Amino acid sequence: MSALEFYIITVAIFGCLNGILALGFNMQFGQAGIVNLAFIVLVAVGAYATGIASVQPASGSFGGTGTYIGGFGWAFPWNMLFGIAVTVLFGLLLGGAALLRLRHDYLALCLFAIGVGLQVLVTDYLPLFNGSEGIVGMSAPGQDVLDPSVFQFVFLGISAAALVIVFVIFTRVTSSPLGRAMKAVRDDEEAAAANAKNPWRLKLTAFLLGSFAAGVGGSLQALYIGGWSVQGWSPTENLVLLAAVIVGGRGRNIGALVGSFIVLEGILEATRFLPSIGDPALLPNLQTIAIGLLVLAFLWWRPEGILPERKERFAKPAAISLTAALNGPGPVVAGETERTAEKL
Repeated sequence: MSALEFYIITVAIFGCLNGILALGFNMQFGQAGIVNLAFIVLVAVGAYATGIASVQPASGSFGGTGTYIGGFGWAFPWNMLFGIAVTVLFGLLLGGAALLRLRHDYLALCLFAIGVGLQVLVTDYLPLFNGSEGIVGMSAPGQDVLDPSVFQFVFLGISAAALVIVFVIFTRVTSSPLGRAMKAVRDDEEAAAANAKNPWRLKLTAFLLGSFAAGVGGSLQALYIGGWSVQGWSPTENLVLLAAVIVGGRGRNIGALVGSFIVLEGILEATRFLPSIGDPALLPNLQTIAIGLLVLAFLWWRPEGILPERKERFAKPAAISLTAALNGPGPVVAGETERTAEKL
């Protein structure tokens, strides 16, 4: 396999994984209106949980300095399923508390603060996940026995299958009465509550579905990379996912995929081929500026995104005849129509 082919497959793998994360963020933000600026924390929870389920106990690993909880030594897919389950449980605790009383703007600030605080905790408290060094030594399925070129295709198949599964599940949810109720809460929470809808329960459901996608994406990313550390979940990653949903089309699953391809695979990858200008550390800043300008352009000229959310269309109710309206739901008795007409 040539270097170019290897690069293309790698980009395709990360495209699938980023698409899963964009779908999860769109479920929370686009579908239910939850501005979750701690979404990347859910991704990190899935990655760390998969890591401690994959590797062996610490006991002097990493040259005798590494320490972390867990170390179960489980194989695929049990390590991934453990990471997804822990992420959903963490999302239940986080969303159940944060969504209960906080308004949209305060909720966004609260979740952002929680994300920053957890990053500081993981960095400074070494016994948790080995601090800034993180957890390394994870093995993806087949990586130890397959040829590297074959492994690339195998993991691409796993990532694509996971993306299809998440997309199908989320599409079924968004097109169901549950999805329409979530959109009603997003558009007008008080009106939805007046129609016997529980806003907290609906938003929590969307939050848990997004947590599920975050767990899937985080687990697969950690397995493919072979490790996970605090450098992989910077708070600015939330803004990249937000940009993907805004550009693609808020509230539409296919729009989230298109936005993730444009923002994460288009801008972030294309800017890597720019000629080096000054300090190499300038590139991430240029990428952030480019994404910010793209979001501003869409918010100004096309706030609905590339693929706007479709309007719900329902069949017109069948016309009710004068006879049925006068006689009510009961059976029509012979001659009753004529007698009713005579009375009128």
